[in-house]
Amino acid sequence: MRSLVTTCWILLAAAGTVAAQAPGEAAAPAPVDSPAVAALREANPTTPLELVETAGLMVDLGRVDLALEYLNKLLSDKPSDNDLVKLQAKLGSGPLIRLQTLPELQPAGTDVAKLVFAAVEKLTRNPAFLQEQVDALASSDDAAVRRASIALRGAGAAAIEPLLLAYAKKDNPATRNAALKIILQLGQDAEAPLWGALDSNDPQIKAAALSALGALRSTRSLDVIVGPAVAVDATPEVRRAASQAVVDIVGEPASTGDVEKFLTKRIERYLAGEPVFAGGPYAELDVWTWSDAAPHLTKKTLSMADASTVWTARLARDLAAIDPQNAQNARLRMLTALQSVIALDGPHAEIKGTPADAAAQKLGAASVEEALDYALTHPRMTMAAIAACRWLGEQGDLAALAPRNGQPSPLAAALSHGNYRVKAAAADAVLALNPTSPYAGSSALIEALLSFAKTSGERIAVIADPDSTRAQELAGRLTELGYIVLSRRGRRDFFDAAYSTPDVELIFVSDAVDRPGALEMVQILHHDRRTANTPVGVIPWIEDYSRWQVRLADDPYALALIRAHDVEGLTGQIQQMYARQGRLLVDASEREARGDRALESLAALAADPSYKFYDLILYEAEIAELIRDPASMEAAAALLANLATPAAQLALVETASEVVRPIMERQLCAKAFADAVKRKGLQLTREQILRQYDRYNASEIYDRETQQVLASLLDSMEASAKGVRLDQPGLVQPVMEEVEK
Repeated sequence: MRSLVTTCWILLAAAGTVAAQAPGEAAAPAPVDSPAVAALREANPTTPLELVETAGLMVDLGRVDLALEYLNKLLSDKPSDNDLVKLQAKLGSGPLIRLQTLPELQPAGTDVAKLVFAAVEKLTRNPAFLQEQVDALASSDDAAVRRASIALRGAGAAAIEPLLLAYAKKDNPATRNAALKIILQLGQDAEAPLWGALDSNDPQIKAAALSALGALRSTRSLDVIVGPAVAVDATPEVRRAASQAVVDIVGEPASTGDVEKFLTKRIERYLAGEPVFAGGPYAELDVWTWSDAAPHLTKKTLSMADASTVWTARLARDLAAIDPQNAQNARLRMLTALQSVIALDGPHAEIKGTPADAAAQKLGAASVEEALDYALTHPRMTMAAIAACRWLGEQGDLAALAPRNGQPSPLAAALSHGNYRVKAAAADAVLALNPTSPYAGSSALIEALLSFAKTSGERIAVIADPDSTRAQELAGRLTELGYIVLSRRGRRDFFDAAYSTPDVELIFVSDAVDRPGALEMVQILHHDRRTANTPVGVIPWIEDYSRWQVRLADDPYALALIRAHDVEGLTGQIQQMYARQGRLLVDASEREARGDRALESLAALAADPSYKFYDLILYEAEIAELIRDPASMEAAAALLANLATPAAQLALVETASEVVRPIMERQLCAKAFADAVKRKGLQLTREQILRQYDRYNASEIYDRETQQVLASLLDSMEASAKGVRLDQPGLVQPVMEEVEK
């Protein structure tokens, strides 16, 4: 086939290219094959490479019809990724790009090019393929080495793992040098994976990564290079590599004292909010971490805030390694490591087995509790508070609930924290510890579970704007986006709406509000634990926008907004508001799921006498209200059946008697009432019982199923009174007295 293609090019040069039919011309009879076209067709191309080469020649010969035929044949043949990669390696990208850009070849030309490029992308991200290319660097065949180098450079950051392992572990100097050369050719693309490799506990890997970073001579890497140069527990190999890297970058070595001051200042600035990386607050960054178990390198795309958190934790780790006896640095290392776990893996991350777990185990539970106590009062450490709660729950030690200096423990205090995720992590931890005796702050668990259970699963936005026209415009756009909108003009009504439910996701305040003004309203909202982390958008007049940006600069959850005039503009603003919450953001589905779990937990606590110290009767009115929401009715009914107090029984009876409710809900409540009566006897008053008889007597106009529900309620009451009709004159009071006995 190859010699035939060459022959066709000679024929083409001699005979000239046959012109393709111009658009708009009358249909011509089927073209007669030129000698070149005939020769190509006779060759009967079959492989992907032959088909693409022949298609390109047919275009030059003016036979687009045949070119499309060959391209469509390639698509129908469904060639393997290996064949497609060989095609790209042989032809290069130029001919494929040509297939994409020639209008007369569409859509087949674009489909073929995409198929090839996707196969190349897939293969160059395949660890086995990349390892083959690294192994080929030791070949004596220069062409094979060149092809391997091209493939590894094309893979970008994905090739760093096998290249670094070769540079660190291979005995062949040629292979090591070739691997380092490719790493350096990757430039900035190599830096982030190499930073991740510094997490390794393998001295060879760590030293190799430090040497490569030094050879790249990037000042961005200095933060994570200086610490290992003076770390007490670092191996000589690592210290030498780090020291040389520092010299490569700054031109001179650094003393231990200089490094300590450098890292301390860096950490303080980063914890205060100074950006670590260039880019806006809504940009994202690839962060790589290393595990000494394969696969070694793992990439995660994080927000700038989370990437900065991970970076700061690495610096704190290096600072603590300089002087292991420095208790303050050790605590800082643990605190930032806890924060980093949530930044990397989210608020539901397991702490066990992470570097944060190792740091916590080393310092002990008391130090973790101190860290939690600190994090609860420092907004920038909220993720550390979440991780500390989870760690304490994982340990299974009830000592975490023991009071401190007459005050509830930090874990119990976290149950009342303003942040939803902190409170949730604390509740999960306490439920996992499963205390069966009183502890200081135990009521906070019930209050936390009730606050979760009150969710409706809706997305609610609250608006404060004295101008009803503007408020209605904003409410209309929010409604179009799926929000339930509470628009309030009065101060009391506004704050009542903002505090009414955990489902309030967003708050919008016009700067036209008065007494209190918009700034004061934002401050009140963010000083109240119920709305401390709720994003608030202040909408000023356009000429005051810059001033409001400055006024809100110190509030991480407040944002000055330009009034949006369409849904698209409002959507962008909402995304910015949500971005302020980062890992702390809780969506409606998660709130709903947690609400269901909270009801289940409350029901379990009410059912078991071991938990009577929680004194759920104090909350019976709040618990009774939960049955009003259809979404939580089943779980709430079970909870009320277990509680079986007068308020609980009355709530079940009243709900079962509401004829406007679906019959299944009423039947559910009637059964729960029967269970409650069996559990603690009939707890209703004479008036409540007689009212129920009146309802039954008036039920002739209702359907049979409704009558059966009302009858079952009376059956449950009379069963408790030994079958006596409680509506008979002169019998109600004596029977009730008997029931009470």
